[in-house]
Amino acid sequence: MRVTHIYHSGFAVELPACTLLFDWYKGELPQLRRDLPLVVFVSHEHYDHYGRCIWPLREQFSNACYVLDKDVAADAPADARVTAVEPHASYELRLPAAPGAAPTTLSIQTLESNDEGVAFLVRAGETSIYFSGDLNSWQWRRPADQNAASEKFFRTELSRIASGPVDLAFVPLDPRLKDPAAGIAAFMDVVGARALFPMHYWDDADTARALMTDARLAPYAGITHFEDVCELPDPSARPA
Repeated sequence: MRVTHIYHSGFAVELPACTLLFDWYKGELPQLRRDLPLVVFVSHEHYDHYGRCIWPLREQFSNACYVLDKDVAADAPADARVTAVEPHASYELRLPAAPGAAPTTLSIQTLESNDEGVAFLVRAGETSIYFSGDLNSWQWRRPADQNAASEKFFRTELSRIASGPVDLAFVPLDPRLKDPAAGIAAFMDVVGARALFPMHYWDDADTARALMTDARLAPYAGITHFEDVCELPDPSARPA
């Protein structure tokens, strides 16, 4: 399993049976296998999460399809294979079989963002992936009650998926915030992850890395990934 950080909140997750692309709007895509189904996820329509660069992918990948927040779905070309999603819903997406493999079904659960759009919990075979989009504990420099409300909203949404740690978690770590570590700390407290990928830090990766010295995040340093390309074992090979 390979995870590539493209830019900001854009990631490609290459699994044995399919490739998942999350919130890509800028940056060069890695060399992805053309013989695997490609599923393009967009959490919401903010310019730093959605770009029209996703639409030519349906011409480059014969098995490309899209899982899009409903507002983004409204912008889709007529011939695109689109699943439009809303918060607090579940979807199943049956993908064509990869060479030498059985057809794959993605199970997708959505959460409501406290900014715009949705967050995704995706299950592909034995692999579980959480992608936050702009759902977060947004601790801005503003009245304390507004920050407390953001924290409460985030934790309440996460409680909908708190059945155990996910394999991969993509969660904002935005240096612009008054308390950037709050979101990851809350996620690890409520849900947990085996591999953690901070995101939403723009070009400020050095500052984001330094934030991992926060006492709430330091225990997760060994599972946190800032590298451009990360190779991880297939969860199907994990001991029972």
